[in-house]
Amino acid sequence: MRKELDEQLCAKFPNLFKDRNASMQATCMCWGFDHQDGWYQIIHDLSEKLEALILKLPEEERTHCCAAQVKEKWGTLRFYMTASTDEMDVLIREAEAQSRTTCEVCGKPGKLYPCGWYYVACEEHVRE
Repeated sequence: MRKELDEQLCAKFPNLFKDRNASMQATCMCWGFDHQDGWYQIIHDLSEKLEALILKLPEEERTHCCAAQVKEKWGTLRFYMTASTDEMDVLIREAEAQSRTTCEVCGKPGKLYPCGWYYVACEEHVRE
């Protein structure tokens, strides 16, 4: 993901992405968002919902609940948390499912292609 999109997510959702610039000994978020820009809106919308749920938690629980890793695996989005509620888990699963039909490059409707590795792409980006 482009640096400016990464920075926007971290600035807008500071509780969720509080470990974004922590060391690799502390979190996998140090590697950033491991995918292209096409899933930005999916991640943004999910992050907005998760941030709101984090803020509803008791103060002592908030610090334990943040993104641990956001990446692509087997062609789809994976979003891991350090701690989460059942409601958060449902939202994460929905976003991951949405990524199966969203081009990772541009965000247009796409499908999963197994071409040596798994990749979700629209008609325009499938050849890349």
